[in-house]
Amino acid sequence: MQSRLTVRLLGVFIFAFLLTGLATFLLSRTDDTELPTDSLLGYIDFITPKIVLRPNGEFTVADLTLYDEKAYILRRPDGSEIERGGNKDTLAAIETLSAARSVTTMPTGSYTLTWLIDKKTEDNIYLISVPLVVQGRPLILEFADIDTPTDSGLYALAYEWLGEFVPVGVPLLLVLVVALTLSLRSALRPLEHLRRLAARIGPQQTGLRLPTDDLPSELQSPVLAINRALDRLDHGFQAQRDFLADAAHELRTPLAILSAHLDTLPRSQGSDGQGTDALKSDVERMTRLVNQLLLVAQLESLTIDASETADLSDIAIDLAALFAPLAIRRQRSVGVSGAEQPVIVRGNRDAIHQALRNLVENALRFTPPGTEVEITVDQDGGVSVSDHGPGVPADEREVLFRRFWQGKRRRPRDSQGRDSSSSGGAGLGLAIAQRLAETHGGSLRIGDNPGGGARFTLMLRKVSGKPTPLSLAAPMPLG
Repeated sequence: MQSRLTVRLLGVFIFAFLLTGLATFLLSRTDDTELPTDSLLGYIDFITPKIVLRPNGEFTVADLTLYDEKAYILRRPDGSEIERGGNKDTLAAIETLSAARSVTTMPTGSYTLTWLIDKKTEDNIYLISVPLVVQGRPLILEFADIDTPTDSGLYALAYEWLGEFVPVGVPLLLVLVVALTLSLRSALRPLEHLRRLAARIGPQQTGLRLPTDDLPSELQSPVLAINRALDRLDHGFQAQRDFLADAAHELRTPLAILSAHLDTLPRSQGSDGQGTDALKSDVERMTRLVNQLLLVAQLESLTIDASETADLSDIAIDLAALFAPLAIRRQRSVGVSGAEQPVIVRGNRDAIHQALRNLVENALRFTPPGTEVEITVDQDGGVSVSDHGPGVPADEREVLFRRFWQGKRRRPRDSQGRDSSSSGGAGLGLAIAQRLAETHGGSLRIGDNPGGGARFTLMLRKVSGKPTPLSLAAPMPLG
């Protein structure tokens, strides 16, 4: 906006600048009352060095070429003519204008200027007579010129506009541009302040509003309208989060009761060969989905306190111990490397634990029986979770973190052709992991495992020196 205003106002200045030159040209063309004395004297100075003495004792003008309507007459002190040259029409026009006799008694350096307007053509006829002393002998040099109205305008444009106005106008224009730029920058400073504040408004800080204090009256109405729109959006987001959290919370209790009842029932086989075990698997899947929905609702308002830190090595070892029994039941294993020393990063331990837990769960579902899920701790503040499954196709990596999106990765099957993982996912685990990474100011990347399969790398801010605040809000537990 500042650039556009500067360019437009600069265009206005330049237009006015050129318009002034055009006005100078037109005025001089239609009503020229200024005599071109400097131009005529310039030709006198140009011709004088070319006056030479002949062997016969007479003077002549040597090697002189005049163009357009210019002409000259060289006279003796008594006014008698020695030589003439130049345009014949001009010489005829000044035949009665000679002022040679009037300048014979004038000192060297003086001149007489005669001006005549041709009534038919409106041309200006100028004749200047100057006394000279060449090689100790007095002479009179007359120079004549005829200017048309257009010539008068061009003369004024060259000598008055370019010679007088431009040397003053261009520096003034530059000063005006600098002053304009500084003035616009100062005037638009409230907009820049609003832009910085608006950039901070997001899912974690939906309560922020743009200030209306010290704003120009032209900006107060738009800012108030934006704040009212943000209020409506905030209410809508809050209602959505509340509904999701309430629904997930209400579903946890009946699912827990149903799971407890299934544990009390005797194990039976149905017509499909599964019976109670299939019901338990379905309940586990529903319970996991409800817990993830509740976590998604809590993530919308999660912030990280500036003083919170977490040890990635400790989290990796804890996750390996947590998933070891499940991995053994599924004929898989979980390994940890690089966790010999603490790796302290900025963030909420429970949130980071949950993000890595989702990655490990996802890896266990896709790695084949007899293989290992590898948790690798990077001393630079990262953790990688690798599996030996089918990997992630390149065309799916851009959409893999969308909520409820499930790609074409095939889960490993057991000897009977059934899904060897205990429960399928709902497409929320990776989305939650990425959301947690972004909340911590980190990133979650997808790559290929050199041994075959996929590798998910969570990078966080490692603690070094004085902690850098991530947020000014209080932390919220993940529940």
